Parts: sequence; C-alpha cells; structure tokens
Amino acid sequence: MRITAKKDSNLLELLGDFFQETSTTKLKKIIMYGSVSYKGAIVKSLELIIPKGESVEYTKYKGGAKIAKQKTSLPVIYEDPNLIIVNKSSGLRFQSKVSYKGQTVSSMVKSYLKRKHGDRANAFAIYMVDDLESGLSILARDKRTANILSLAWESEIEKKYIGIVENPLAESKKSFKNYELQRTHQKNEQSEARTISLQYELKEDIAVKDETFHLIEINQTKGDVFDCRKMFEQIGNPIVGDTNIGKTKYKNNYMKLCLVGLKFKHPITKATIKLHISAPKSFYTINQ
Repeated sequence: MRITAKKDSNLLELLGDFFQETSTTKLKKIIMYGSVSYKGAIVKSLELIIPKGESVEYTKYKGGAKIAKQKTSLPVIYEDPNLIIVNKSSGLRFQSKVSYKGQTVSSMVKSYLKRKHGDRANAFAIYMVDDLESGLSILARDKRTANILSLAWESEIEKKYIGIVENPLAESKKSFKNYELQRTHQKNEQSEARTISLQYELKEDIAVKDETFHLIEINQTKGDVFDCRKMFEQIGNPIVGDTNIGKTKYKNNYMKLCLVGLKFKHPITKATIKLHISAPKSFYTINQ
C-alpha cells in the first residue's frame, strides 16, 4: 500500500494522518516491525522526514515468526543490503577503544544486524566520528561499499547540518568555496592544509540570559565535519559545546552541531539517496 505525504511530515505523523483510528503505540510498532519502506529500503525512524509528494510503502505485518523489537535506543533511519544509516546522539562513542567497555554505535549496529540477519553482522565505519557529533551516521555492511563511500565522503556526498554558534555573525548568509584552513591532527599534532566548501544561513537568534547565540543551517559540499567545525572556530564563531576543536566558552553542553541531511548516489545501485531528520528538542537548550 502506497502512502503519499500531503505535506512535509515525519514518518509517525504521516502514518497517523493516514491511519487516523490507530493508536500512536500501534503505529510505532508498525514502524519498528519493519512494515514501512521508503525508496525501496525499510525505515524504522519515527523522525525521518518524508517530503511533500513523496511516498512510503506499507506492508501489513501478517504474523508468523515474531519480529524482534529493536533493543537499542539507536534509531535506524535507512537500511539496505549494503549500508545502514542511524541517528547518533551526542556523547555516544562511535567505536570502542581497548579500555572502553560500554556500548558504541558500532557495537549496537552489529548487535541489531546479528539479531536480524544472523552471521551477516558486519558494520564498517566510512569516516572518523568523534563522541561529540550527533545526527546521521553511515556504516557500510561490506568492504566494497565502505571503500567507495570513504572515497566519496568529502566531495561527493552533500551534508546538511544545523548548528548553534557563539559570537556575532559577520553576515547572516554567506558562502565559502575552497576556503583554506589549517587543521591539526589530535594524535600526532601535525598541521595539515585543507580546503572546504559550504554555505550557511542564519535561521534564528537564541537569547539566553545576557548572551545571544545563532542557529544556522549549513550545507557542505566539500570537506568533512572536522573541517566544518574548524572553519567556524577560525572565523570567530565556534560551535557551542565543541570542546575538541572549537574554542567554545560553553563547555557544559553537548556539541550543538547535528547532521540532519544527506544526499548521495548509492555506491552499488546508483540510486539517489536523500534523507532528512529533525534534531531532538534538547538540541536547542543551552546551558551557561
């Protein structure tokens, strides 16, 4: 059954508008049981935005072997045989170190895949992610996909962030093309010349006591997230809570930079993948 969005809606809202007599609890179960697909892939994120005019496919769950509920709070946004995209919260480690025994994005995804597919539980990171980052995170399910996406990450994948920055912005809207910056690697402290291309637009000023912060939308077409963070620190507008790269004054916060949108060509099928999520409400709270 095809369900078409009459307006931009998250997945739960779209199903709620269509199945008006169905409880929210049951709608959540429908999504988590894998009964909804978008662009040919099963989607399990309540927050996935379905643009106006686009459709999802609903397949009625007919029983049989009971599908295990997702035992993790890590929402799966997109999944197919080659890759999986999840919504990472700030503060959650992506991969474990020798001394770390807690859960990570990688371990949670592997557990999820193992429950669903048995031995097919591979999950390869395609780029470096630190604990502070939040939002969409891609993992490949095979080495070929990982290699292709790793090469494409910095220049062939469009990334949309929302961020909250400190200090007055010089301009409310500005584009940077091949902006040069110097980035120092944390491990060996060696400096590297990098270039980045992005544009940002001021969406809202946020007043907290006697301080004004700025909510911005960032569209990045070249470089990685570390370049993005370094660039805003370099132009005098560090990301709130970025204690690793930016010179933030407000360290008692999760980093206020969230990857909310991705657009790229699927490495195997060549189909265009376009995803958008909303940041959690807690993202907009700033502790001083």
